[in-house]
Amino acid sequence: MTQSKDMKSYLVKFAGTLIGALVLIVLVGYLYFFEIRKESEKAKKENIFPTINEGQINEIILKYPSSTVVCQKDGGSWFILKDSKRFKADDKVIGSVIENISKIKIDKVASETLTDLSEFGLVTPEAEVIAKTPEKEYRILIGGESPVGSGKYIQVDKDSRILVVSRSSVWEFLSNSANDLRDKQVLSLNEGKIKRIRFKWKDSSFEIERNNGSWIGKDIPDYVDIDQSRVWAILRTFVNLKIDNFENDEPNNLAAYGLDKPIAEIDLFQYGKPVRVSFGNKKESGDYYVKLDLDNSAYSVSEFVLRQIPESVNDIRVRRIVKLDAEKVRGVEINRGDNKISILKEGNKWKLGGDNSKKVDESKVGELIADIGSLEVEEFVDDNPKDLTSYGLDKPEIVLTVLEADKKKTLLFGKKENKKVYAKLADGKPVYLVGGDILSKITSSGNELIKK
Repeated sequence: MTQSKDMKSYLVKFAGTLIGALVLIVLVGYLYFFEIRKESEKAKKENIFPTINEGQINEIILKYPSSTVVCQKDGGSWFILKDSKRFKADDKVIGSVIENISKIKIDKVASETLTDLSEFGLVTPEAEVIAKTPEKEYRILIGGESPVGSGKYIQVDKDSRILVVSRSSVWEFLSNSANDLRDKQVLSLNEGKIKRIRFKWKDSSFEIERNNGSWIGKDIPDYVDIDQSRVWAILRTFVNLKIDNFENDEPNNLAAYGLDKPIAEIDLFQYGKPVRVSFGNKKESGDYYVKLDLDNSAYSVSEFVLRQIPESVNDIRVRRIVKLDAEKVRGVEINRGDNKISILKEGNKWKLGGDNSKKVDESKVGELIADIGSLEVEEFVDDNPKDLTSYGLDKPEIVLTVLEADKKKTLLFGKKENKKVYAKLADGKPVYLVGGDILSKITSSGNELIKK
C-alpha cells in the first residue's frame, strides 16, 4: 500500500516536471519563431537606404580601381562627364541604376562593428557607388564575395556594420564604363518627317522619295515598282538604330577606320536636310565602323545594319511578277505551241475548255493559280530590251494568261538558262529570270486537270 502511494507521488511530481519542461519548450519556440526570427526577417527585408527618394537623385558616381564614371542630371535628362566633355546618357539605363540603389536589401549582418576590412574585401573595394540628392549623399562600398551563398559584402555610408547583400542586387555596379551608360541611339530621326532617301555603294547611287505616302524612284522609270515594305523596314532600322560601341570620340585618322573613303552611305532627308551615315571597314568582330555627319566620332554597328542598304534599285524592287486575287480569277489560258488549254470558272465550278462532261480537279486549278501568283523574280535581266530574241521571248515557249475579273494578265516564258528561265509580262518592258521549276508546274495537258 505504501509502495503504491510512493509511486503515485512520483508520477505526480514527474508529470509536473514534464509539464514545466513542455511549457519551457513552448516559450523558447515562441521566442524563436515569433520574436528572434521576426527580428531576423525584419533585418533581411530592410533596405540599405530606407528613406532614399529616387526622384531627388541628381548625380551618380561610380568609382572603380582604375576609373571613375560621373553622371549628372540636367533639365530632366542625364549626361555623362568624360574627358572634360558631356555626353548624352541612356536615361533608361540610369533609371535602372537608381532603382537598384533604392531597392538593395540586407540579407544579413556579417559584423556589427568595424574590424579588419581586408577580411571583407573593403580595403580596396571592387566598386564605390555614390548617389547624391540636393540634401544628402548616399555611399556604398562593394567588397568581396561572402564564403557562403552568393552574397557580396558591402559597407553603407559611415555605418560601422558590414552587411551582406545578394550579388545580383549589386551586379549592375561592378563593371560599368562611361560608354556602357551612354545613349546608344545617336540618330535623332522622325519617321514621318523623312521624305527622301539616298543610297550609295562605292561609286553608284540612287534616290527614292515619298509621294502621297508611297515610295517611288527618283529619276527612275515608272515601271520600276518599289517594294514599300522593304523601304519602310530600311527606314525603321535607322530610325531605331542603336550603335554597338563608341570607338573613338575624336579620331585623328579616319583612314584607320576606312571612313575617309566609305564603302556605303545613306542620306535620310529630314525637314529637307540630309542626315548621313557612312560605313567604313569591317572589324574582326564582324561589326562595321560608322560615322555620322553630325559629329566627328567613330562608332560601330552590326553587319545587319550595313546589309539594309541596297546596292542598286533592283534590291528594293517588287519581285512578285503578278499580283493575283485568287477569288477573282475567272479563267486561265495556256498556250504551248499548238497545244492550247483553257479553263474557265462558271459560277463556283471550273470547266475545261467549256466542256461540261469532264469534271475538273478544283485543287489542281487552285495550285496552278497559287504558283503563278507566287512567282518571283530571281534576277532582273534587262529593263529596256531592244531585242527579245536572245531571251527566246520573241517566240515564247509558253504564253500563260490569267483572267482576273475584267483584267487580263499575260506571262511569256522563253529560253532556259541553267536552272532558270527568261520571263516577262506581255505588256511590260523588263525581262526577268525566274526559277525554272515553274515550267513543270504549268499544266501541259488538259488531262492533268481532270479529276481521277
